[in-house]
Amino acid sequence: MIFKSMTHVLSAERAARKNGISCRIVPIPRNFSTDCGMCVSVREEDGPEFLRIVEAKGMKPERIEEHTGSGPVSRCYSN
Repeated sequence: MIFKSMTHVLSAERAARKNGISCRIVPIPRNFSTDCGMCVSVREEDGPEFLRIVEAKGMKPERIEEHTGSGPVSRCYSN
């Protein structure tokens, strides 16, 4: 789940965890965005409940992308 700001990423992750949804903040995989940002990773089966929770907090992901595998393919580095 890709949000418009890091503040929304942190808020969404906090709200989800408070409601018992497992999630992780991870770098956005390069094949989804060239920006060096972070997103919230949730299991597919938790997606609808995650969306309900964050939308109740007034947030909505800018993009929802499926990603298979154990984690992001690439990492972000700062210069």
